[in-house]
Formats: sequence, C-alpha cells, structure tokens
Amino acid sequence: MKKLMLAILLVVCLVFIAIGCPQPAAPELITARFSGWAPPPSIPGKVEVHFFDLLHEKVGDRIQVEVFQGGTLFKYQEAQLPLSTGAVEIIDFSTIEYYEWVKDFKVTTLTGAWDVDELMTFLSSPDCKPAWDKMLDVANCIPLAPHPAGTFFLWSTKPLSSTADFSGLRVESGNFEQIDIVKALGGSGGALQVFDIYTALQQGQYDAAVGTPSIVLGFGWAEFTNYAFVDKAWMHNINHFLVNKDFWDSLPPDIQDAFNETAEETTQWALDMFPGAEAAQLAVLEEQWDIQYFTISDWDNIVATAEAEVWPDIRAEAGAEFFDTALQYAGVAD
Repeated sequence: MKKLMLAILLVVCLVFIAIGCPQPAAPELITARFSGWAPPPSIPGKVEVHFFDLLHEKVGDRIQVEVFQGGTLFKYQEAQLPLSTGAVEIIDFSTIEYYEWVKDFKVTTLTGAWDVDELMTFLSSPDCKPAWDKMLDVANCIPLAPHPAGTFFLWSTKPLSSTADFSGLRVESGNFEQIDIVKALGGSGGALQVFDIYTALQQGQYDAAVGTPSIVLGFGWAEFTNYAFVDKAWMHNINHFLVNKDFWDSLPPDIQDAFNETAEETTQWALDMFPGAEAAQLAVLEEQWDIQYFTISDWDNIVATAEAEVWPDIRAEAGAEFFDTALQYAGVAD
C-alpha cells in the first residue's frame, strides 16, 4: 500500500512539474503564394515543381507554399505590383521581361550575343549588381535560383530562306529588340502576352512568332507554325525566382538557409536537365506536329542589323559602361 501511495504521489508531482514548466512553442507555420507563368509540363514549369519539392524536403511542414502555374494567379506582365506589395511572395520571372522593370536588363536580350553559360555568369556576377539593386527598388524583390528557361527560335507558318523573306512578314517578336530587328529587315512586329499568341496566329494576325519549344508545345502554337529555324538562337531565356524582400526578411535564418541551399541545388539541376529536355521537346514537335526546319542563309545579317540599328539605343538606355561590361561577358567586346 505504501508503495502504491508513493507511486501516486510521484505521478502527481510529475504532473505539477510538467504543468509548471513552460513548454517550447511550436514553430509558427509560414505561408506563401507562388505565381509562375509557365505551364507545368514546360521546362520552367518542371523547375518550379522541383524547387518547391526540394524545399519541402528540407523544411518539412514549417512552410506551406501555394503554387500557381501557367499564369493562373498573375500573368507575368501583371506581377510587379503584387510582388512588390507582398500580395504574392514568390514569382518565376524571365530575362525577356526584366527590362520592362529595369532598362539595364535589355542587355540580356541581345540577339547573337549570349549563350546560356555566359548569360548565367553575367546575371550572377558583381557587375550585374547595379541592375539587381534597381530591381529591388522598383519591385521590392531579390533573385534566387537562376535557371535556363528555353531557347528562343523562330517559328513560322511558311519556310524562309534568307533575311529578304522578312519583307512584309508579320512576327510576334517577344521583345523590343526582335521587333526592331524585324522592322529593320522590312517586316512588322509586335509583342503580345504569351497567352494571346495562339489566337493571333489562329486569326492570321501574325505569320511567325519567336518562342521556346516549351512555349510552342505548352500553348499550342505548332497547330499553325509548322516551320522552324533552330540553327541559331534568337535569344536565351533565363528565369529567376524573385522573392518579396519583406517576406524574405521575415523568415528565420534557418529557413533562409534552406531557401539558399534549394536555390543552388535547383540551379545545378536545371542546368543538367535543360539540354536533354529541350531536345526531347523538339523531338515531340517533329513527331506529333511534323515540324519542318528551314535555314536562313544569311543569319549574320540579322546580328549585323541588330548591332548597327538596335544596339546603340539599348546602349544609351542601359548606360555605356553597363552595356560594354555585359558584352565582355558575352565575348563580343574586349
């Protein structure tokens, strides 16, 4: 009996001790929303999924990110305000659009200047920091996880053989530089939201469009653009995860470390995956859509036109020092 009473007393004491001792608070759940412009099966869409799967492996249930892909939350041209205000904490954004926020980034779209590695190196270099500082000012964001998003090729409703065939050609050109090049070659160009290009091609408003295999497959352009020029890239597209700075500053240090680790690993994963993935997409276009390739015999005229008639204006807007430094990274200038 005495042993039983002692046991009961011990249990009661332990209960009181437990009640009296403060319990460690459970970590607060961190929530965020992500907005991506690309369809899930595309190369950037796959990178987005990989990033958040990897982040979840590192932090478990401490953070919950609601992922919206394919422009279902915000279209990329509309993302600056929600990103800067924190209405969305993370977006996936591309070099082809950075210049709309900060003119310095126009140098990343120069036709014939970059390959993927050169562009990735420049964007991550100290020499590009002034542009990223301006991006922080205008969009309240910092970049993570640079990754190749696709090679921009020319897709057409008819084959071309030389730059003379651009006379009268209507090209949805993706960005200002390509529009100006097409105009200088005697054609006309415009830039639509990627979601609207299918309808423009369907209705015959454009004869051709510049885009990546991911875009052509994801948005169905191949129904109309049965010919492609893939010998040379019109430009390479690099995406970043742009993170709202206020959200970033609110994260515990170990969660920031997890984001940074995830970013570095995702960049390498994307670089390893990209060449084979884009080649596979071209193969699908060949097999399922009977895409036929053509050659522009005087492609060098496109680059020369850009250098002579388009680049000087970009140099003036981006600043001579920044422009010339970028071309050194691209191996175009000494």
